Amino acid sequence: YFLSVPHLSPPPLSLMVRFALATALLAISAPGLTSALLKMPPHVSEASICEGGACEGDAMPYERVSASQPGYQWNDAGGYCGSWATQRAVLSKGAWISQQQVRDHTSPCGGNDNEILSCNIDEAWTNLKLDYDGFDFEGEATPQTDAYKSWLKGHLVEGNAVAWMILWSGQTYPIYDLTPPAGMYGHVEPVIGIQSNHPLNDTKVYDDDVILHYTDGGVNTVHRTMSTLEGEWAGPGEKADCGDYSYCIGNPWGYGWAVKGFSDKVDAAPASLRVDPWLSEPDTRSGEDPNAMQGTLTATELEVGETYDIYRWDSVKDALTYTGDFVKATFKATEDTYKYVDDESFQSDSATYYRVVKK
Repeated sequence: YFLSVPHLSPPPLSLMVRFALATALLAISAPGLTSALLKMPPHVSEASICEGGACEGDAMPYERVSASQPGYQWNDAGGYCGSWATQRAVLSKGAWISQQQVRDHTSPCGGNDNEILSCNIDEAWTNLKLDYDGFDFEGEATPQTDAYKSWLKGHLVEGNAVAWMILWSGQTYPIYDLTPPAGMYGHVEPVIGIQSNHPLNDTKVYDDDVILHYTDGGVNTVHRTMSTLEGEWAGPGEKADCGDYSYCIGNPWGYGWAVKGFSDKVDAAPASLRVDPWLSEPDTRSGEDPNAMQGTLTATELEVGETYDIYRWDSVKDALTYTGDFVKATFKATEDTYKYVDDESFQSDSATYYRVVKK
């Protein structure tokens, strides 16, 4: 259920070119909105973020990393980074949710149609039947940096991937003429793990703790020390200053949503989902056709000798309905981990959930 992400081969050149062209065209066609596009700015790439070894990472004595997969977000309609971060965080709990499905389950609040922002992500995650915890950026006393780091570490140690909202250095905030604390971010990414020189049951936040996250624009995992995360912002209409880095967490506000599981009360085994193909979901928003995806579910913390049902639902509406119609397989645990390769594909534009429940 938790693993270290191995080095992955670079994506096909055609995909990299398409991603770069989309970024450039958006910047050219709407220069005044550059700071309001929730994706990498034209001058930032995963390659530039990885410079200096940030995507290599050193081994540390203690770590916990959620099982997810990197890749590329959609870049149209303001940028689907919030939807993509949701999708990749939820993989670690055993579900695939299309980027469009995420937008379709919330309401507009200032961006491009239902673009995922701090003001509508709670509605999206609630409607998608997720059990989650959002950092209280509206109620926590400012500056929130210390409280936010503590909250972030706590969830990563528990194995809960986080969708965090970050600032780009040199961009003006708030976006979309929102009123702070809304709009104090320029990108959303999944944070998938933590490394430390200290046992993970030590709740203290250490400067040399390392946060692991994806960029939404590549195949690498970025390693960033806790002490370097926060940036500076002088007030409405001013640019963020992230020091030596191209991005930083907000200051005085912090933004994060941790996925804990699903919103029912059924006692299910922890499970994560890997999909193939995984690199980039066909952009149905731009007219591409969805493709068939193969899912491999890994369940952990099983009781040897007990029998389990594997449920699968192919829509949000049906999800978490525990009737025999939705049982895909049944197995008897011979060890504490079980891998299930689903022989029936699902469509990339779907919301497909799995649960492993003891009979």
